[in-house]
Amino acid sequence: MTGLYLGETEDILLNRKEASTELLRMGIRRSPATLAKIFSTRSDGPPCMHLGRTPYYPRQKLHDWARSQLTALRSSSSQPRRAGEWNSRRHGDDLHL
Repeated sequence: MTGLYLGETEDILLNRKEASTELLRMGIRRSPATLAKIFSTRSDGPPCMHLGRTPYYPRQKLHDWARSQLTALRSSSSQPRRAGEWNSRRHGDDLHL
């Protein structure tokens, strides 16, 4: 992964392709085009910052966003959607949801 690294206290910044790959590592399939569409048309996508026209996703914020999108386990569509309670681990750990 070639993400942009800003320093010891900063998170690694991922471009859209890298963010898509990072999400796939977590078991979530979102193409770079889907991330672009979410950014352009909705207000609930992963937070990103821009350098010129290029968006960069802070890795930990991307993980936090992915966790916030997952619901708790359900066995039927008639059960209400509830937010999942996922443990947060820093990016140095292997993360598998």
